[in-house]
Amino acid sequence: MTLVLPNGNLVVEGAKDIQVNSERQTVVVRGVVRPADLDTNNIVRSDHMAQIEVRINGKGVVNDVARRPNFLYRLLLGLLPF
Repeated sequence: MTLVLPNGNLVVEGAKDIQVNSERQTVVVRGVVRPADLDTNNIVRSDHMAQIEVRINGKGVVNDVARRPNFLYRLLLGLLPF
């Protein structure tokens, strides 16, 4: 739990690290939950969350390909015939 709102609802956040092959990703879920939706183990289903935000941050092969190479590298690739 990160915050209790004035109406009694809870702002909760959870994170999970996942590694598939050479890619490591962190999935962060944040949203508003009613206290009545929490079970006895303080677990809430994602379909009972309101104003949900999902962030996925990755490091690895897929993330490296998504970044654009620097200017000098692109220039050399354009000039060299191989």
